[in-house]
Amino acid sequence: MKFEFTNGDPITEEEALAEAASMGLHIEAFDSDRTEDTELHWHDFEVNVWLISGEASYATADGTVYEAKPGCRLKAPAGWVHQELMSPTHRMVTGTNIPRAEWTEPVKKPVVELSA
Repeated sequence: MKFEFTNGDPITEEEALAEAASMGLHIEAFDSDRTEDTELHWHDFEVNVWLISGEASYATADGTVYEAKPGCRLKAPAGWVHQELMSPTHRMVTGTNIPRAEWTEPVKKPVVELSA
């Protein structure tokens, strides 16, 4: 499944929030850290992520690892299979095409559900 991962110049949280709002997205800004890798999974929503500070890593189903640094932007469609890798605390802004209240559980859907 096609997704976009680009590293660019660092962006402030305010700039990322404004960009997400201009795209009509449902927005959250938060700190995250991973003490262990997640299982491969997918979400039922489209997502745009702006990394504000810190570092994060993602891997695709084929094992390709993407290292995110401040200024990184990730745009992924619903159904994109990935995993979040162990990483220190990082700040990000996320924008989704549907509000959090409409996300179905579990939010991180097991890959086996895609083939069902």
